[in-house]
Formats: sequence, structure tokens, C-alpha cells
Amino acid sequence: MAVLIVAACSSDISADEPAAATSTEAAAAPDDTDAPGDGAQPSGGTLVLAVEQWPECINPVTSCANASWTLWSVLVHVLPRLMELDVGNDFVASSLLVEAPSVDNGGLVTAEDGTFTLTYRLNPEAVWSDGTPITSTDVWFTWRAGLDTTGTLSTIGLELITDIDHSDPHTAVVTFSESYAPWQTLFGGLLPAHELGPDTDIADKWNDEITISGGPWISEEWGAQQHIMVPNRNYWDADRIPQLDRVVMVPREDTDSEMLALQTGEVMAAFPQPFPGANDRIAGDLVSAVGEGTFIEGLWINQDAPDRRFDLTTNVRQAIAYALDRERIADVALGSIIPDPQVLQCAGWNPGFGDWCRPDFEQYGPDAAKVAELLEAEGWTRPDPDGLWINADGEELVLAWNTVAGNKRREDVQALVVEMTAPYGIGWEIINYDAGELFQNRLPVMNFGPVALFANSTNPDPSVTSFYDIDGVPTEENGYTGQNFTAYRSQQASDLAFEIDAEVDPAARLELVHQLSKILADDMPWIPLYVLPNLLVWDTSVVDGPGAYASSPYGGFFDMYDWTVTE
Repeated sequence: MAVLIVAACSSDISADEPAAATSTEAAAAPDDTDAPGDGAQPSGGTLVLAVEQWPECINPVTSCANASWTLWSVLVHVLPRLMELDVGNDFVASSLLVEAPSVDNGGLVTAEDGTFTLTYRLNPEAVWSDGTPITSTDVWFTWRAGLDTTGTLSTIGLELITDIDHSDPHTAVVTFSESYAPWQTLFGGLLPAHELGPDTDIADKWNDEITISGGPWISEEWGAQQHIMVPNRNYWDADRIPQLDRVVMVPREDTDSEMLALQTGEVMAAFPQPFPGANDRIAGDLVSAVGEGTFIEGLWINQDAPDRRFDLTTNVRQAIAYALDRERIADVALGSIIPDPQVLQCAGWNPGFGDWCRPDFEQYGPDAAKVAELLEAEGWTRPDPDGLWINADGEELVLAWNTVAGNKRREDVQALVVEMTAPYGIGWEIINYDAGELFQNRLPVMNFGPVALFANSTNPDPSVTSFYDIDGVPTEENGYTGQNFTAYRSQQASDLAFEIDAEVDPAARLELVHQLSKILADDMPWIPLYVLPNLLVWDTSVVDGPGAYASSPYGGFFDMYDWTVTE
């Protein structure tokens, strides 16, 4: 969840190598496979894909964009980007740009007064699917829609922009009030001003259809039962014009039905979350690519949960962490998928790339004495040494816990933790929801938990402002804008997060990240568990080409423009 199209605000360090094929995996399409851009004719055919978490709506700006599958199944295929992640997860100029802004080409300028200017030079051949040129006005409109739309998911980064000069249709000059190091994460999905404007509040538009495309595919039909896409023959990037006639995506929203659909030939490929016993079920013509993960999973603690029975204080949050054997949890969740799964020891950064993730959380492990010390300091008692802790108001230490119903891995983790924490006097009430209900309806309005087990998307930039912005806690007063879903209100942490965004010197930025990491380990706003590996599965008897983007934040289906159907 929490993949934001207009301004990708989550942090991360994602894999710096594409997924490699193992003994149970298949490589991607051969190097000599012709693509339409090389003069070959499209091979045709229909590709059928399983989607694990079906979006309830597909608006790219509102809480609809809070679900990762809104991105993976729709938006990434139809919306153009300024900068994008390549197959190795490095930021590069997309085909919409003539070149990436840099100091050398005058595209990155920091003035003496501290203002920061980006100049994007747009490819004059770039057009929307209706033939309308993609221009700097679309960049301006995307900025304003991100700020002006009712219920916008996040404004981080966009709120620092003071002006976008779009007088030249092929040049967008973006001025920021201060330096903004994660600038490459912005404008990850441009919006067509001529189609959606002139009103820049688009809350009531594109909720159940995307009417125009600036990507390789056109969304022909989207609904509760299927999503049909056809090639965008007006796409200007010849190397990415699809070879297929169409793609049909269908919801298969639990592990068993997803794998059964693959095994019976109902679908040709799936991008499931890792699940127990995966290696045993991927056999015969089914193969997989296991990539380094781009999602960090943990227990996210909602301090504003409307149904909380007591305050989720720092002591309570730390007590929960000291009741968990996170190594055992990681092994149960991932041990059947990858060898020696590692515990995530930082709160917001992915250890797969760079030095951002420092092991500040390694002090937390099973410790009954620490649990008792922390809870007794706030008046909790345990009259029955084998029972639950009870506070001064007579409330037992029982926490409502949500995750995605039907997700076998997460349900196994829940069962394990219920058993694990009972001897420590901590209990749980399991209430699970389908993905759309949890991620698009409940999280954005803080109506969950107080504990939820889910994963947040990460990317190569270490920005974590969306997690810790003190003004980014969604509330009724702010129209439920923001992605600080823990309601963690630390001014010090919030200020440091913004300092990280403003600092352009890599060494100084790293030091700020480590300062924030130590604060988070002391405050425990959420409990990090592990990095989820990415898993892409396909049937080699009917489809050729998958695998290269198994480690991508864009999802394993991103490069399906290069896939072919062999039957």
C-alpha cells in the first residue's frame, strides 16, 4: 500500500539488480526476441493475469491510490512519468523527457536565496492516446490537482513548489521554495489537463475509468470483475509498444485461488505476495522469479484508533515489541521462500540498498522483565501471573489487529503472535478485511486497529516524510490528507524528516537519517518485521517474457509490453 502516483513520498532502498533465475525460476525473454519498436509486427494474443488485491477505485490522487495494486494493475500502464526507475531501480529520464535535469545541463539550479529550480524538457513526440500533445501544462495541472483535490492522499513535495512556468509547451520550469532532494520521486504519473481540467479538484473523476492514456496501454474497461487493456498505438516510445492484442486482469484475492487459477490455466501469470509453501506449489510449467523486496512489513500502531481501549503510549508500544520474537516471525513468514530471512531493524528504510538502514531496533527481543517494567511504570498490573495485564481503568491489554483476509502468510503470523505473546500477558482480537476495505477505506480515515499488519512501498530515495510528518496525520479537520497512519506526533522526528528531504549532500543526509532512526527506535511508532521479497509466477507453456521487473516498485507486470503469448 501507500504507493502515491503524483508524488511518490515513501522512502526506500530497493534492489540494485534485476531478479535472477534460480533452479526453480525461468529467465526473461531471449535477447533476440524482436519488439515492435525494432520493426517486428505485434505477435497478438490475449494475456490473462491474476490480481491479488483488487482496487475499489482507481483515482490517481485520492485514497484510491493508497493501494499498491491500483498502481500495478492500472496507473503504471497508462500514466506517463517524468523520471522513472529502470530495471536496476535507478532513477533515469523516462521517454517523456529529452534528458534528465542536471547541474551540467542547467536543469538543476539552486539560487543564492535558497530557491530550487528544475527544468524539464519534454519530448515533442509525446502525445496522449487521443493524439493531443503532452505538454508542460500537464505538469502544471498534475501539481495543482495534487494540492487542490478533495481528499488528496499526500501533498509532500508538491507543497514546496511555488510556481510551474508552462509558457513553453515543451519546457516545464518548476520552482521550489527550498532544496528538495527527493525531486525524482515527484510527477510519477502525469494527468491530462485537456481531459480532466479546467477544475483541478479531480476527486469526482477517474474513480472507475481512465479515459485517456499516456502509457503503452489503454484502459478499455475497468470494473469489479475484470480490467481489460489494449495497446496504445499512439505511444511514442517504439520500444514499449505492446506485442499483445490485449490484457485481461481478473481478481483472485487469496493465495489459494490465485495459485489454483495458475495451476488450472485460468490465468497465465500472477504477482502474489510471498506465501508459505510457495516452492512446493510452483512446479511443472509454472516458474518464478524471486526478487529483492521493495516493501517493508511491520505492525503499524494507530494511536488515533477510534476503538482503542486505552492509550497506545510509548511504554505500551515498546512492551509489545519486547514480547515478540521477530526472528521466529520472519522465519515463519518467509522461511519457506527465501533462505535465512532477516529481521528488519530500522523503521522506514530498506537495507537492500545503501547505508540508510542502521540496526537501531536490534535491542528489541523477547524479554518478560522489560515488558513488566514498562507496563508497571504506567500502572498496569497482572493479578493473574498467567493472565492479561490490566490498567487502572480495568481494561485488559487486548489489541484489535487487522490485516488482509485470505493472506495466508499474514494470517500465519497472526496465529503465531497470538500464541507468542500470551505468556507476556498481551492479547489480540483478530478482525481482518479484504484489501480494498482495509487500504482504500479504513487506513485513509484512520479507522483501523489499533494494530495492523501490512507493508509499505519503498524506493531508492531515503525520504520518510510521509510516515512521520506531524501534519500528515489524516484527520477530519484536514480532509483526511496525509499518510502518517500511526498518528505518531513527534515534532523532532517530523522536523528531521523534512531536513532529510532538504539536504542534498549525501554524507550530511545519511547522518540525518541515522539521527532520525535512533529517535524512532526509542519511540517505537511501529514495529518493523522484515522486507518482503517479490514473487512473480508464470506459466512457461503459454507466456514468454516475464521476470525482469520482479524487483521493481512498479510491480512484476510492468514490462508486459514485451511479453508474448505462445499459444
